[in-house]
Amino acid sequence: MTSRRCVDDAATQAAGEAFAAVLRPGDIVLLSSPLGAGKTTFTKGVARGLGVRERVTSPTFTMVRQHEASNDLGITTLHHCDVYRVESLGEVLDLDLGELVEEAAVALVEWGELAESIFGRDVLTITIAPADDDTRTITVAGAIDVDRAQRLAEWSNA
Repeated sequence: MTSRRCVDDAATQAAGEAFAAVLRPGDIVLLSSPLGAGKTTFTKGVARGLGVRERVTSPTFTMVRQHEASNDLGITTLHHCDVYRVESLGEVLDLDLGELVEEAAVALVEWGELAESIFGRDVLTITIAPADDDTRTITVAGAIDVDRAQRLAEWSNA
């Protein structure tokens, strides 16, 4: 488990941008936090780090937004998902996220704790914990091998 403290939205976006270097094609990242704590802000940073040029907004009502990415990581698509409004695990299964990321893509899933039982240990989890002073702590856990652990150590010390 690795953490990074962010003092504002700009720092949260910067953390997301730096986190993009940790990603690999096929990754599913589950984002968890209270409402308004910074999930979409973090995702905007990840998108920037992956070379997404279009505007990134919360996919609350569309459930999945697809963004073309251009980077040296081999990731060509960012799927930005939001499962806040799902009423059952069946609806999450219907999104077929595992299939979406098969071909050089990654998926970031807001309200990911709602889908965690579907994906098990093969995902990265990010928890964003807000503090009273508008800072937030971003914690990464999950499928972390030796190479990824090194990159995350660099990320947390930035």
